[in-house]
Amino acid sequence: MPDLRQRTKESNGAGDASYASVVANGDTLIHNSNSSSPTPSSDSDSSNGQTGVHKPSGSNSPPLMYKAIRFFFKVCLHSFYAHVEVEGTENIAPDNYPAMLVPNHSNSLTDAIAVLATVPPQSRSMIRLTAKDTFWHQPGIFNYVIKNVGTVPIKRRKDYDNQKVDNTGSMSLVIDSLGNGNCVCMFPEGISRYHPQLAPFKAGVAMIASDTLSKYQDQPDFSLTLMTASINYLHREKFRSDVVVTFHAPIVLTPQQDQKLFSSNPEEKNEAIRKLTALLENTVRSTLLDAQDWQTVRIGHTARRLYGGDLGTRISLGQYVRLTRKFVSAFGQHKQETAEAGVTHAKNREILEVRGDEGLQSTEADSLDMKQPVKMDAEVAQKIDKLAEALSDYQDQLDFFHLKDYRIKQGRPSAKVLVAKLFQRFLLACLLSTICIPGLVLWAPVFLAVKYQEGRLRRKGPLEDNLDEIAQYKLMIATFFLPVIWGFWVLMTLPISLFTGPGIVILMWLTIRWLEDLIHNAKSMLSLLRLLFMEEETMVSLRDCREELAQRVNEFAVQYLKLPEDPEELVRENRTHKANSGWFGRLSGSYFSIKRRRRKDWNEVMRLHDVTNYD
Repeated sequence: MPDLRQRTKESNGAGDASYASVVANGDTLIHNSNSSSPTPSSDSDSSNGQTGVHKPSGSNSPPLMYKAIRFFFKVCLHSFYAHVEVEGTENIAPDNYPAMLVPNHSNSLTDAIAVLATVPPQSRSMIRLTAKDTFWHQPGIFNYVIKNVGTVPIKRRKDYDNQKVDNTGSMSLVIDSLGNGNCVCMFPEGISRYHPQLAPFKAGVAMIASDTLSKYQDQPDFSLTLMTASINYLHREKFRSDVVVTFHAPIVLTPQQDQKLFSSNPEEKNEAIRKLTALLENTVRSTLLDAQDWQTVRIGHTARRLYGGDLGTRISLGQYVRLTRKFVSAFGQHKQETAEAGVTHAKNREILEVRGDEGLQSTEADSLDMKQPVKMDAEVAQKIDKLAEALSDYQDQLDFFHLKDYRIKQGRPSAKVLVAKLFQRFLLACLLSTICIPGLVLWAPVFLAVKYQEGRLRRKGPLEDNLDEIAQYKLMIATFFLPVIWGFWVLMTLPISLFTGPGIVILMWLTIRWLEDLIHNAKSMLSLLRLLFMEEETMVSLRDCREELAQRVNEFAVQYLKLPEDPEELVRENRTHKANSGWFGRLSGSYFSIKRRRRKDWNEVMRLHDVTNYD
């Protein structure tokens, strides 16, 4: 039989692959607790021609309320974040296939919004969420929404003074729902937090999988699909930032192949549950920007810019994240026995064996896949330490002068050119400021309320306990104020409300787009002013430092991270690039797009300076 890992990579590279073909071709990662290696599915199935797939009769079509909320969530997500990219949708088990969706949890209720908004309805029409049961005891718009989308309440010990809680009823509801072919989403970290590192997974998902297989073990065609997902927010709380959601190859469990998960031997069962939990954790971690501290994330971004500074948005957002992760993983894990992300203890080596020597693969097979662990001996570790220190110093200088790396690479233009560019941007700023004024009057209550709530959260307590809620509260405030603002102005213009109704919506959205361009233009003006008054010696010193550092980064990237010598290869591997068609497409793509601002690079936010600190 062909190697499972190779077939998985080939399947994930096919953009038009469906889940049915993935399973039929054996292109799944099947966790077999009875062995130490992947077990491919067989070539036959008595019920539907596909092993590892259970498809009960009946319909799981979502109620109208769920459809409305899903549409609302999608609008919220794509309005708050400038670019939302989704990878691996072919790995989503379709309706009536018992499945559990297992993502990371770093952005409070926004994670639930991201899950419901990015799973295509044609792939899975309904996802049942789990949430802390305190939502059922508190008023609020989001609490009402959560309770009306088929969410299952879960009691947490921290909400009950760390007393023992009983979730027997909730777990039975989840298991019965899976038996009916539903998909249930659970966040195994158990808590959302503002932290650069994935929290250790709790065993809840694996325990539910164990109980589900045990309950339906007499059904020969029963299977349970575990779908892991990685949600990467580049700036989770920043308005108009970017997010990428990656759905990994499914893990198919069957009673025949995974008997240890419900073994009568407690030690054997607990060991199988532990292994499955670790496998889920490492799969989710495999495409996350995961690090021990925010400084590691910061220098990882700096290294990525020096290696592929000219790539910009010509590579996909997913490629951008995986490229940055290459450096973050190396800088963050070089003191461990291996640099493979997710292997933080020697006892977890066996988890890599479950998927083979090549380790955990990303959804797309390209130059950014870590094909093998990078060996880090003492000499290499020392070299990485020195490189990390140099990158941090260089980024500190960029932050001090409030300049981007590409400005240093291009050098300082003549004073005449700088003055001409400043005048051009000044005229554009005047134009954008003028056309933004009417819309800013409408947006003022939202902006003021958001600013107040954000400041309150930052003063509330430990950052990792509160900052993950900022995006959630921004969405809640906008959800409350926008209908009120719209209704007020429609009533004020009642004689012509037929025109002002849709006109207000259009004006408010265009204001956001114009404001994005205005802030970017103002940021550019500030950079040009700094270049105009910067001494030539300072610029020469920065350029020399950059050239020397870029050479070191490129050598490290090619030799140790196995990246291509020519970063342009990543552009050729970009499967999401779509050229603008026709004169209107080229015009809107080059000058103004209604959907999002035309950007040179990912990871830009609506600020007058680059946000390079993530803590």
